[in-house]
Amino acid sequence: MSDVAIDELHGAHRRDYDPYADCSIDEHLAELAERRAEIPVSYSARGNGCWVLTEYDDVSNLLRRNNRGVVSFPNEPDGLNLSGARAAQIPIELDGPEHKQVRQYLDPLFAPRKVAELEDHLREQCNRLIDAFIEDGRCDFVKGFALPFPGATVLAIMGWPLEDLEMMNGWADVLLHGVPGGNEEENNAARGRTHQEFAAYMAAKIPEWRAAPRTGDVMSVMLDAEINGAKVTDDQLFDFSVLMMMAGLDTVQSVLARCAVYFAAHPEQWDAMFESEETLAPAIEELLRWATPPVPTRTVTDEYLEIQGIKIPQGERVHAPLGSANRDPKYYPDPDSVIFDRPAKPHLAFGVGPHRCVGLHLARLELKIAFTELHRRIPRFQLDPAAPAPNEHLGLAWGVEDVHLVFTPGPRELS
Repeated sequence: MSDVAIDELHGAHRRDYDPYADCSIDEHLAELAERRAEIPVSYSARGNGCWVLTEYDDVSNLLRRNNRGVVSFPNEPDGLNLSGARAAQIPIELDGPEHKQVRQYLDPLFAPRKVAELEDHLREQCNRLIDAFIEDGRCDFVKGFALPFPGATVLAIMGWPLEDLEMMNGWADVLLHGVPGGNEEENNAARGRTHQEFAAYMAAKIPEWRAAPRTGDVMSVMLDAEINGAKVTDDQLFDFSVLMMMAGLDTVQSVLARCAVYFAAHPEQWDAMFESEETLAPAIEELLRWATPPVPTRTVTDEYLEIQGIKIPQGERVHAPLGSANRDPKYYPDPDSVIFDRPAKPHLAFGVGPHRCVGLHLARLELKIAFTELHRRIPRFQLDPAAPAPNEHLGLAWGVEDVHLVFTPGPRELS
């Protein structure tokens, strides 16, 4: 396709889109809903340009096409490689046989039976965190619970030092969301600095890990992993670690924090989750649908990719907000409401197809234990009127900060 023809195609479907917009998640979802109604497949000229999908079927079909017309690298809308990956990031930006080889190493480490072994550890970790603030009758929920609860487990699974959790959380936050109130230039600069800091950290750690005895954690396995017969390099291990840090430390935190804000305003729903043993699992799935954080991107490798009659040419990026797909009223009537007994329709919170999230079983278990123990020990809470209001952010994973809660104080249990 000629440059003139591509320019005409872009112009015919143009509606610019900012994945890092300074607005609330609800405002962003409302804008995506308008697109879904008016121009469900649109072209945004922001950055290096990308196409934006809004409908469930289009997003689902795109994700299922990995290595069959689209690839995953680079997995962000502007194509600027802001996370600093030197090549396709393992495993999220690998496709075909290479992706399958890496998943054969990782999938057993996150399989349901393996994850179930963590239940006692997770429950103890959850209650130790609650113990730290329950006597106060108030907490900064993100810093006191939503960040450290999944974070400590991920670091243990990865084989990373637990004392570095706060530092890694800070790095993941900048890489995914930029800096509060920052413009595009400031955010990109912050991501660049963070990449350098994490690169220096991993440059020191990887040789130590290579020289140490293997312990069965994820890094131990990946140190000896091979792709196409070649050992995974230090550079590949670094890029893999960037991904695991961002995905493992941010997504469950985001769902927990957004749900805390929701339940503070809807205490009746907080109770409805626990009406019987059968109500909790579908409630968690509905909350995952409603609070979906990730926003993947794919690049067209065929001559063109046809979506709703539009032939998107080779080399173009296609951006797929999973949260928009999960609010498609075609499958989810009254999609902005949390409805625990909603008729079953598989959501896309963990993606779909070959790149479906490797940690989905762990995430579900973390949410089950977190909600159960929080409800048992803090049956009622509300947002603290004397503290800053929740601050939502977009980016490559949507989330919320400054979730300050107040509640009736309770006793410590573990110490």
